[in-house]
Amino acid sequence: MLKFYSILIGENPNYTKFYQPASKRKIALYANCLMIPVILWFINSYLLVKHVLEGGVIAALITAFIASFIIFIIERAIIMSTGGRAIFWFRVFLGLLIASLGSISMDEVIFKHDIDNQVAKYKQTEINNASSFVDQEFVQKIDFQQSLVNQRSIEWKGALQAAKDESDGSGGSGQKRVGKIALFKMDIASKLESDYNKENQELISLKTALETRKANAKLKAESDFDGSALLLRIRAMFDLIAQDGFMLGVYILFTLFLFCLEFLVVVIKMSSKESIDEELEKAREALLRAKTKKTLQRTEIFFNPESFVPAVQNAKAALQRNPTSIFS
Repeated sequence: MLKFYSILIGENPNYTKFYQPASKRKIALYANCLMIPVILWFINSYLLVKHVLEGGVIAALITAFIASFIIFIIERAIIMSTGGRAIFWFRVFLGLLIASLGSISMDEVIFKHDIDNQVAKYKQTEINNASSFVDQEFVQKIDFQQSLVNQRSIEWKGALQAAKDESDGSGGSGQKRVGKIALFKMDIASKLESDYNKENQELISLKTALETRKANAKLKAESDFDGSALLLRIRAMFDLIAQDGFMLGVYILFTLFLFCLEFLVVVIKMSSKESIDEELEKAREALLRAKTKKTLQRTEIFFNPESFVPAVQNAKAALQRNPTSIFS
């Protein structure tokens, strides 16, 4: 297992097999911590694509492999990295970023059914908005046509009443018979009835067109609405936790747990002490640097002796104080 752990975190297994037991345990600790976010991202990516975004199995597996491999490279780079304050803060920032993205995507899987309910509300709102838009387009036409129908109805009923009064002698000429005047008024009432029927038919046509347009608008809104859109589902999740305090508490617990798992590599890397083999490696590196520097200094003597040899420095200074020439 030590060979596998060493390869996993980027160490040479032929070198680490001679490590002290404490150093070997530290290698195993790093490898185990590294595998946790990688496995989480693989499972989460597969479930996110397959069940949340409703993709195919092949697409889910490819996404899971790519995402987990990228996280593996990043986490191993965090383990292998050394350096000053800039590297330290970059490591912290990178860990926070990965942990945040991982917790959000995992929450999308955990709270899938709750998010589906919220997305269904979004869908119904879109359908209602489409229907309202059509209503606003027809409302003035229908109101105007309704007023015409009401007016024609009043005129028609008034003409009928006048013809009736003329026929029974209760109005008009006062003669109780169907004479020319009564027939004339009945003819007027008939024409007004035709006008009423025409305007009423126009009103019925407008209402029928309204219902047809509303039905088409609802179908279009329903077909255009994509409930598997990731940003939409993230918005639905945050809308849910903003509305319900209990769900907010549960969400925080799940997120903190996942955040800790995702941030585990950074925490272990920052808090773990150096093993004896790491200290020895640093000491060997320091000795090698010192030896290399001394070798370079010795080599420099042959190319620039006046900077290192006192006798040469004195001779050069004497020549500068007492310049001589072959002609003097």
